[in-house]
Amino acid sequence: MSKTFKALQKAETEKRARARPPAMTHTRGGRKAASHPLEEYRGMKYKILSSRPNQAVRTILFCSSNEGEGTSTVLTNFAMALASEGDKVLLIDANLRHPSLHETFALERENGLIDLLLGKSTVHEVVKKTPFDNLFLITSGTPPPNLSLDHGPWTVDPSPSIILKSNPLDSDIEEIKAEADWIFFDCPPVNSSNTSLVLSGKVDGVVLVVEAEKTRWEVAQSARQQIESANGKILGAILNKRRFYIPGWLYKRL
Repeated sequence: MSKTFKALQKAETEKRARARPPAMTHTRGGRKAASHPLEEYRGMKYKILSSRPNQAVRTILFCSSNEGEGTSTVLTNFAMALASEGDKVLLIDANLRHPSLHETFALERENGLIDLLLGKSTVHEVVKKTPFDNLFLITSGTPPPNLSLDHGPWTVDPSPSIILKSNPLDSDIEEIKAEADWIFFDCPPVNSSNTSLVLSGKVDGVVLVVEAEKTRWEVAQSARQQIESANGKILGAILNKRRFYIPGWLYKRL
């Protein structure tokens, strides 16, 4: 009984450690992710590339079925892992109703994607350098004055109906590709906005983030079918927030 209790304690400690955000360390060029292991995120790179071996994969859309499944966290950690290996990564906050990446990197939200799509700024003007080496960001941008604001989330979803559909974005994406090795779009959940569906057919592939032990497989399957119906190409799914009730090393031996 004592050994079992200690094993469960260790499992709980491992779970809490995984829940903490990556620490940061300083370099001459700025800050970068700490050197603690990020093997799972680094392994994602090769799994994504191997999923479509005969076609280049550079622009990837990240989304989930529902709110709170951790899409932004997965995307950010993956980007940091690639950047720490020398890849130049550009993040684009396309979650126009609930943007968050500008807060993650302590940058101003204004002059971003919306400004680019409305022709108010160029690609070079909206790309912002983050505190991390090789990692750049296009924030959500300045809210148009004709859209209702309620001191927080937008009361209407402007991306598909007003902005994205009025600007095909294809030419902008081609220009953005010259800015980095990887371009990641942080998009809202499929079930709360059609932004992901509008954009999914314009990128090289889509990664679906699924929260373990919460998201029903029928819901995830429905999100996948909607993306594929919009001509999006699913590269794979990430099972996020996994819980180990016994030590992780023991799972690998089962």
